[in-house]
Amino acid sequence: MGYLIKLLAVYRDIDGGKGGVGKSCLAVNMSVEIARRGWRAVIVDADLGCSNIETLLGMPPGAPLDDYFFDGDEGSLNSMITASPYDNLSIVPGAFGLLEATAPGDAHLKRFRSAIRTLDADVVVVDLDAGTRRDTLDLFLMTSKSGIIVTTPEKTSMDNAFKFVRAVLFRKIELFYKSPEVGQLLRHNETLPDFLASVEGCSAFERPVRDRIVNEVHALADSISPRIVVNRARNGYEAMVASNIVSKYIRNYLLIEPDLVGYVLFDKRIPEAVNSGKPFVVKLPKHKVTRNISTISNRLGYF
Repeated sequence: MGYLIKLLAVYRDIDGGKGGVGKSCLAVNMSVEIARRGWRAVIVDADLGCSNIETLLGMPPGAPLDDYFFDGDEGSLNSMITASPYDNLSIVPGAFGLLEATAPGDAHLKRFRSAIRTLDADVVVVDLDAGTRRDTLDLFLMTSKSGIIVTTPEKTSMDNAFKFVRAVLFRKIELFYKSPEVGQLLRHNETLPDFLASVEGCSAFERPVRDRIVNEVHALADSISPRIVVNRARNGYEAMVASNIVSKYIRNYLLIEPDLVGYVLFDKRIPEAVNSGKPFVVKLPKHKVTRNISTISNRLGYF
């Protein structure tokens, strides 16, 4: 019997990592914690422009992901799995930066997404690029019921978290219909209620078609349930306020119900752990930030 692979895509907006607790740091520490509980975990460093998982784990550079895309062979992604210094935890190393300048084609990216699903692990944590590039959105859509969005209590960070979820939803609608008319309506509307109103008033569609699109789009929105982690919060109250603000915007303007799975407190000792090449759950085992990661892992179901 094969192993059930749980995909957890971790996304952070471009401003969310100030202070040393970015999405890669979260992905590493969460993966170490899950692995310590007996789950076989693999981190895929899918930040194609700025990979740093090996640095955070104190590992020397391995075979880069560039090789997988550009060597011309159809080798298994499993062959690129590299053991980490921690039991039950392995990684698929990231790119050296060449993929930022020479983006892989759609066929390569589709093969990459399919290969991620075949990785020999109980848990696959996919560390995503920041921003709303199409490849990032498509990777997140693989895990639309378990993808994690890391934000901070800063307004710009919360705004960007909302914009990312909107980009994910609109990308899902675009892929579902592959229609120039639907694509044009998506480009001219900022929120899902506005888009649905435009569909209702679009003379290019007959009434039965408009009704069908409205029902289908509601179902597409229901199929997305991002998990929110608030990063660098001063306390639990600030984290809850930030989560409520992000959730309200996502709920009201995208008709999506997000889920708060936890928060990570600001701790000035975390940069020391990052610079030492040791995850803070290892270097700071008794501190609140490590308990924060433990709580997040519990809420994700990894006991």
